[in-house]
Amino acid sequence: MNNLLAKIPQKYWAYLALIVWGILGYQLLNKGNYGVNESAARILLLVWSVADHVVSPAVTWGFPDFRAIFLAPVGYLWTGNIIAAKIFTLLTMAGAVWAIHAWRRQSGASESALLASALLLLTPLLIHQIDSLSVLPFLLITFALGAWADQEYRKAPLAFGGMYFAQMFLCLASTTFHPAGLAYPAALAWAWYRSPTDAKQQKYFLSGIAVTIFLGVALPFGWNNIVWFGNPLLRLSELVLGATDMSDASVLPWVIGAAILLVLLGVIWQQVQELWADLLGRTLLISVILGIFNGDEAWSLLALVVGVYWGFPLLLRADMANNAAAGFKRNAALLVFFILTSTFMLFNKTSYQSMDVENISPSDNLIKAITEVSADFEKTAGQSASDKKTFRVASQWPGRTMLVCRCDILPLPPAVKNEQELLTVLNGINYLMFDPREPTNLSLSRNLSMLNGTSTEVIAMQSGGVIIAVKGSENKPGK
Repeated sequence: MNNLLAKIPQKYWAYLALIVWGILGYQLLNKGNYGVNESAARILLLVWSVADHVVSPAVTWGFPDFRAIFLAPVGYLWTGNIIAAKIFTLLTMAGAVWAIHAWRRQSGASESALLASALLLLTPLLIHQIDSLSVLPFLLITFALGAWADQEYRKAPLAFGGMYFAQMFLCLASTTFHPAGLAYPAALAWAWYRSPTDAKQQKYFLSGIAVTIFLGVALPFGWNNIVWFGNPLLRLSELVLGATDMSDASVLPWVIGAAILLVLLGVIWQQVQELWADLLGRTLLISVILGIFNGDEAWSLLALVVGVYWGFPLLLRADMANNAAAGFKRNAALLVFFILTSTFMLFNKTSYQSMDVENISPSDNLIKAITEVSADFEKTAGQSASDKKTFRVASQWPGRTMLVCRCDILPLPPAVKNEQELLTVLNGINYLMFDPREPTNLSLSRNLSMLNGTSTEVIAMQSGGVIIAVKGSENKPGK
């Protein structure tokens, strides 16, 4: 039996490990309609409306990022099925980890790449990002494919060939995903600026990259639903503690976040030359620098990728195997790996056990409340064609709300100058749902305060926001 197992190539063991991880990861996913982030919800609604030839307001909510292209086949084959999109994202993440592992193994860091890949896959925050259909899996697979595409292109350069346009597509896609996605075109441009195969090819690539960056930023009018200047320390702490409520942060997340940041800076300081010499490493390094202006969960996982894939080699130097200090470092690396993986699995177990209890975010709780209001509205509405009214909500999260509520959803109304104009804007809207503490909603809150409760009524106030009923709002089919 031992001889038989020894004959099985290592790559098949790796495939088996990824399959097992995928099955276990699926068990940790939210099987309901909650948890999807706003931009992903809009993309799903857009793809589904195109697939079913149904008119949807999703087409008016702005140009989507290139997750729409990745998720389009799933949307066409399994229209209306959120779980199918989550499974596809899970597979995309597995492919990204496999590609990064193969790239690092090619660089001679096979042992450290194995430990890093295992640690990344077990991170609770990674499962949360997959569950929300975050850009992170697509960003990582784009970075990895871009590095491989550049390597293959340089073996047989062909101006305006398929591999050239594949790299331009990846530049465009990564730019639309996230501000950190600018890292791949920037790293590729540096590679062709410093190490071109010839002057003509250099010109083609630099001009093509410039055009794709412009299109990637201009088409979606920047990055939709991106929160700028988040707290990087608290986000880094989520790598260990899992997704937490930032408003209720105690001292512990700050301490953990600061410790992780110091380790990350130490790794970058020690490995900056190796990172910069490698296209994938350079891309990830630039993405960490650019993403810190967002300080979101995707950025913290990008920081983790840099930290573990380039941090473990510092502790597992092969050329110091006979040195006592090297042995201590290796033991320390394995101890850290054991502690972190055990902690991650404990958090994943806790997450699985709490799935029976509806553990959703504050904003999802608000969306759940408006869904219940919608059900009551449908029961009390008139049943004849002349009497039946349409339930219409203006939501801060129109994509997520429509995904759950399956009713008429509009974005929040714009700021107005006076009370009469506000009443005109609210005509036909039954409810408003938003977080009044958001800076972008302050103008709307001031506008509603002008009505002095004469035309509106707060029917729900939660930690995620408020639901306001618009009194006397009449909307019938077609209005």
